[in-house]
Amino acid sequence: MSLVFDLMFIFFARIIDVSLGTVRMILTIRGERYLAAGIGFFEIMVYVVALGKVINSLHEPPRLIAYCLGFASGVLVGIVIEERLALGYRGLQVITDYNNDRLVEYLRDQGFGVTTWEGSGREGPKLVINIFVKRNLAQQVSEKIEEVDPNAFIVFMEPKYFRGGYIKK
Repeated sequence: MSLVFDLMFIFFARIIDVSLGTVRMILTIRGERYLAAGIGFFEIMVYVVALGKVINSLHEPPRLIAYCLGFASGVLVGIVIEERLALGYRGLQVITDYNNDRLVEYLRDQGFGVTTWEGSGREGPKLVINIFVKRNLAQQVSEKIEEVDPNAFIVFMEPKYFRGGYIKK
């Protein structure tokens, strides 16, 4: 019974510490250094306890397998957590036909800050549109753009820092 408990503990501890590590890395990239450091404290505490249950028992393959499976599962769980948190902002650059003022008006009517300029494409003049939105709105905005202009070319960008301008809260 003790072995089963240890295996479950190792497995779930790895899921927790790897998930925390995923969130910590994202926060670090976004410049949230103090929150990332706090999460890192708990991440490494869980990691060391789980590792301690494996390192002295390398002659027991089930412990090592539980450790590795926990790591792999933690990667998946961390990605799901990050997607649900949707921290930060996303930039959308939209390239559309030059005379597509309807799309620009629609986006501004929805409260988004929109910057446009003229571009030149293979088939003539184009309208380039820049929009920055909270990450949890990016897919929804993209779908609305595709409804208005099914031929729009949309590029998603991940800004690290920005300041000024107008962003819908």
